[in-house]
Amino acid sequence: MTHYKKSINTIISNYLLGNISEDEKKELQEWIEKSEANQKNFNLLMNQNDLTKKYNQYIKVNEEQAWKNFQNKYLNVPQPHYWTKSVLRYAAVLILPLIGIYLWLSTGKTNDVGTDVTYESRVAMIRSERMGKQKATLILANGQKVQLQSPLVRSLQDPPPANSSLKRAETKESNESSEKKETETHNNQVYTYKDSEFWVTFEDGTRVHLNYNTTLKYPTHFSPNYRIVYLDGEAYFQVAKDSERPFLVVTSSGIVKQYGTSFNVSTHEDIGTKVVLVEGSISVIPKGETANEYKIKPGELAVMSSNQNTVQISKVDIEPYVAWNKGRFVFEDCSLEKLMLVISGWYNRSITFESEDIKNMRFTGDVDRYESILPVIKAIKRVTGLEVEVTEKNIILKKRNINY
Repeated sequence: MTHYKKSINTIISNYLLGNISEDEKKELQEWIEKSEANQKNFNLLMNQNDLTKKYNQYIKVNEEQAWKNFQNKYLNVPQPHYWTKSVLRYAAVLILPLIGIYLWLSTGKTNDVGTDVTYESRVAMIRSERMGKQKATLILANGQKVQLQSPLVRSLQDPPPANSSLKRAETKESNESSEKKETETHNNQVYTYKDSEFWVTFEDGTRVHLNYNTTLKYPTHFSPNYRIVYLDGEAYFQVAKDSERPFLVVTSSGIVKQYGTSFNVSTHEDIGTKVVLVEGSISVIPKGETANEYKIKPGELAVMSSNQNTVQISKVDIEPYVAWNKGRFVFEDCSLEKLMLVISGWYNRSITFESEDIKNMRFTGDVDRYESILPVIKAIKRVTGLEVEVTEKNIILKKRNINY
C-alpha cells in the first residue's frame, strides 16, 4: 500500500509538471477510474490547487527565482541552500510531499459522514500542526483530562482511544453524587490556549474549528430532538444537515440556530456575540427572548448585544471575519487597538501603546496566519510608520523620534 501511494504521487507530480509519460498516463487513468474517491480527490487537486497553471505563470519570468517565489507563496517549503540548473527536478521532489499529504488526508484521514473538509482547511490543518499551534485540552465528564495535539478525524463524543495522538493526563477522581455526574455529561468541554487552535468533529459529522482562547462545551451524545453546544470564544462551524434536529450554539448573548450550514461565531469582543453567515440559513435569538428569531442571509453579520438583548443585522464583506479559518489575517480599516488584540491572542504577547492616539490608527492588510510574528510586525511598521519593539513576551508600539 505504501509503495502504491508513493507511485501514484510520483505520477501526479509528473502530470502537474508536464513530464508524464504515456505509460504513466495510463496508470493515472486507471487509478482515477478505480474509485469515485480517487476521481474526487484528483479533481479537487486539479481544480482548487491548480499548481500547473500557477507554476507555468511563474517560470515565464525567471526559472530559478520564480520557483523560489512559487514555493514561498503556494507550498510553504523551506529554501535549500543551493540550486542546480534543473529547477524542475527540485519541483518534482518538493511537490511530491505536498501531494502525499493531500492524498493521505483525502483517503485515509477524513470522515465521510457529514460535511466535507475543504482544501483550504486541509492545508491550514497541516501548516498549523507544523507551527505547533494544534493544542487543546479535552475534559471529560468524569474529570479526566486529555491533551490533544493533532486534528481529530474521529468524533469528539467517542471514548478517547489509547494512542500517541491523545496524551492522557492524570485522571481526577470525582466524589460528586451520581445525580451531579449525570448533569456533567452535558458539560464535557474542549478548550484552546492563547496561542493555539483546534479542529474537532462531532458524531453527526459536524466540524468545528476553534480559534485561540476558546472553550466549547458539548454533551456526550446529541439528543433525538436537538444538537446543542456552548461557546465562549470564537469558532467556525460546518454543521451537518439534519432537518429533524436543529443545531444550537449557545453564547452569553444569545443563541444561534440552524440545521446545516457554515458560519462563524465570536464572543471575544465586549459588545456581544458576532455571527457571520457564509452559506445556508440561520437565525439568532438574543438573550432574554424565546419567541423572536432573527433570520440572517449569507454575507450578513448579526451582532447580539451583551447587555441590551438586541440584534443588529448588516451586510458585510465576510472575509475579514472568516479568513482565520483558512490561515489568513484579513483586516479592513481596522483600528490598531483591535488589530493588536488579535495579534496578542494568537502570538501570546502582551501589548503596550505608548500613547492613546496610537490605538485609533487604521490598518488594512492581509497577512499569513502561520508565519512568524516578524512579517506581521514589519507590515504594521510599514503602514503606520510606528516603532515596534518585540520581545519574547511583549510588543511595544510607539511613535518614531524624528531628529532634524
